[in-house]
Amino acid sequence: MEMKKILLLCLCLVFVFSCKREEETSPEKESSMPTEESISTEMSEQPPIYEFTAAIEKAHKKMDFMQKDALVYDLKVVFGGNTLLEGTTTMRTDGSQIRIDKKDGSQIFYKEGNVYGSSPEAIDPMARFHILTWSYFLTAPFKFNDPGTQWSNEKKLAWGESEVPTAKLQFKSGTGDAPDDWYIVYKDESSGQLLGMAYIVTYGKSLEEAEEEPHAIKYEDYELVDGVPLSTRWSFHMWNEEDGYTEPIGEVNLENIKFVSASTVDFTMPQNAQTIPLPEE
Repeated sequence: MEMKKILLLCLCLVFVFSCKREEETSPEKESSMPTEESISTEMSEQPPIYEFTAAIEKAHKKMDFMQKDALVYDLKVVFGGNTLLEGTTTMRTDGSQIRIDKKDGSQIFYKEGNVYGSSPEAIDPMARFHILTWSYFLTAPFKFNDPGTQWSNEKKLAWGESEVPTAKLQFKSGTGDAPDDWYIVYKDESSGQLLGMAYIVTYGKSLEEAEEEPHAIKYEDYELVDGVPLSTRWSFHMWNEEDGYTEPIGEVNLENIKFVSASTVDFTMPQNAQTIPLPEE
């Protein structure tokens, strides 16, 4: 596969991370006593917890995951036989800060909605994609009940040689960068474990155009890390509803995954770090 085609395949994934990130609580809000009205409002803003997603959260030990400070892992991204990224990722479990130390020595940082590069080598068209997309795919089982999520259309669909439970995830208007995106989430019927997701990307195109080429991610080789099951190999495929995932288009491998305490991680950016803007900016 030509490199140009590989990059186009990857770029079409760039905005799969559609879930809206929660705003940080200000000191003023932390110091004020909650009122009956504020509690009622907060509760009304939280999406209902569906049985479908509750089973996934239970299987993936969401409460245990969220109680950890940070996660470190080595990452290798290969599409069409070409390595697009290789390095070490350090991230807060809530996704508020992320750092990738690339094999070439450059670094990418995410903080407060912005992405930064440590050097000219780090500032490339794929930088925002790398730091946001792979971390989203890793933490997907813990984000299915984020604000703005809407679930529907539960039914069994083909996944490999089996039919498994699925449900469609969509988003309220104004949620994230691409609220028209949708996901079809596949889970293991007996364990509740996440098997994979089909998805479209509407960024830069109409919904009709995006639905002409849906893709799928298949989660494999789960490992227990401090009791939390995490997939260490993700294969990417073409997809259709009748057959499920079909021909492969890429693969991501994770190694040396471990949870670490906040005191052992460093998200400090070099003084010459430069902001990496959104593609349209």
